[in-house]
Amino acid sequence: MMKLFKRFLPLAILGLAIVVFLYMKNTKPEQPPVEVKEKVWMVNSQPITLETLPAVQTLYGVIESNAMVDAAAPVSSVVSKVNVLPGDEIQKGQILLELSEEDLALPVAQANADYADAKSQIALQKMTMKANEARLIHEKKVLTLKQEALQRAKSLMAKNLASQSVVDVAKEALVKQEYAVVGVELSVEQGASQLAQLQARLQKTKASLTQAKLNQTRGVVIAPFDGRVAKVAVAEGDRVNAGTVMVSFYALESMELKTKLDSQSFEAAQKAISENVSLQADYYFSGGEAKLTLQRLAGEAQTSGVDAYFSLPETLYFKRPGELLEVYFKGQAAENVAVVPYSAVYGNDRVYLVEDGRLKSQAVELKGDVMRDGKLMALISHPQGLPAGKNVLVTHLPNAIDGLRVTEVTE
Repeated sequence: MMKLFKRFLPLAILGLAIVVFLYMKNTKPEQPPVEVKEKVWMVNSQPITLETLPAVQTLYGVIESNAMVDAAAPVSSVVSKVNVLPGDEIQKGQILLELSEEDLALPVAQANADYADAKSQIALQKMTMKANEARLIHEKKVLTLKQEALQRAKSLMAKNLASQSVVDVAKEALVKQEYAVVGVELSVEQGASQLAQLQARLQKTKASLTQAKLNQTRGVVIAPFDGRVAKVAVAEGDRVNAGTVMVSFYALESMELKTKLDSQSFEAAQKAISENVSLQADYYFSGGEAKLTLQRLAGEAQTSGVDAYFSLPETLYFKRPGELLEVYFKGQAAENVAVVPYSAVYGNDRVYLVEDGRLKSQAVELKGDVMRDGKLMALISHPQGLPAGKNVLVTHLPNAIDGLRVTEVTE
């Protein structure tokens, strides 16, 4: 009996545990099913308003001068005076720098001496030529006499009044005189050639004298226009060689902004220039706003674009070459475009419309920038036209996709 009890006791315990488990499972309180709700994103939107506006492109450029003057030393000399410093405003006719007067006067004196020597050599050569021409006339007369003497000797010998030796002496005298005439003729011809050489030398010394006087004038650097000093490379007492740049300056109106346009903007700018349409770029600074006018495009293109040059208005004459500027270039007006914040643009080619509480992607073309209330906004369009009046999402959502549920914040 005891053995039977021990055998069925584990089975009884297991059965009791199953009964208790089933009882507890059937009697536990029921939980309501969890309802999964779709998340709703709070966003801002604005209606699409179609306008006709010029596209604006942000450009970064550097100020340059198209008429930078580099005044170089005309001769090797000592700098005697420096009257300006970098950044000084200069007036037309103002003396900027002077070289040593002695160093400038010495080449002039040497050139004067060479010129005077050349003139005297020409005068002497002309006298020599005149003497040679007179000598040639005389020698030709003597030659005629020698010829007549030979004929007389031959005539006398034919009459047996003179010997052969007399005829030979006359012939020898004639040959000598002919040689003398040839020598004088050569001297006359050489004199003309030597005179031409001396005249060329005179012209050369005259040019050297003119150059020396010009260098003497250039040794005093005088401002040819109103402007500003860019750089002073020497100091008083410095010895400079010929060709050394001493001072650089430029006219204020020669300053311009050099920037780069991409291929699309270049084509539009080229078309506008050919049609005499003025294109401008806006620059904002603490003193206000300035408008820079497109003047020309570079003659060569690069892989990154084409250089464009904008003139600086007088309000920006306080700027300096080498300074960087950020400007907003206005192209030609485009129709059926809309202005939206850059937060509304995704990947430069789409925005999201808000329709019935859901997002719907809309392909767009980014035309450029535009300033609204001091803020940089995006100018967008679409070949088939944008849906005017539709609300576009302006809150930037990193997880924005088609169908995302949103609710617009009302103020």
